[in-house]
Amino acid sequence: MTAVNYLGPFALTQALTHTLSASGPARIVNVASDAAQQAGTVSPARDLRHTAPYTRRESMALYGRWTRELARRLDPAQVTVNCCDPGFNATGLGRDLRGSAVLQRVLNTLRVGDPRKGAGIVVRLATDPAFAHTSGGYFSVRGAKPLECPEPGRDERVQDELWTETVALLADLATP
Repeated sequence: MTAVNYLGPFALTQALTHTLSASGPARIVNVASDAAQQAGTVSPARDLRHTAPYTRRESMALYGRWTRELARRLDPAQVTVNCCDPGFNATGLGRDLRGSAVLQRVLNTLRVGDPRKGAGIVVRLATDPAFAHTSGGYFSVRGAKPLECPEPGRDERVQDELWTETVALLADLATP
């Protein structure tokens, strides 16, 4: 979960940062989740290396975490960095869970959780001129309303530690 939801996007962003900066103005949009509200405390060195199997409940606390530090590290005149909560989307992510097929049919019938709605905020942050000079923000799918970054994500010390630990971990993984 950490590799797919965090390390992969971090590594991709790192690989593209020079190109984005050189071709600016550019925008980076990170997709988070309301699950970030469940994060509790963050210990980057421990959390990034946690490899024990996750329960569904435990995975929620690890799902969302890093936009503000990236925004601070990049020149907002060249690259803006924002985050969004796309709301509830029935994407099939839990398709391997018991009863998910029935739930998916019910949601589709009720027109609840249409992924196109969630994609709208991502596209808006990436293209709308109103966000051309906004960086380090966190926005809701509901009208692009600004959201407060959940604790402990507001703590600059934790953000810096998460960045440093992530770079170190990725370097360790790249070393044969």
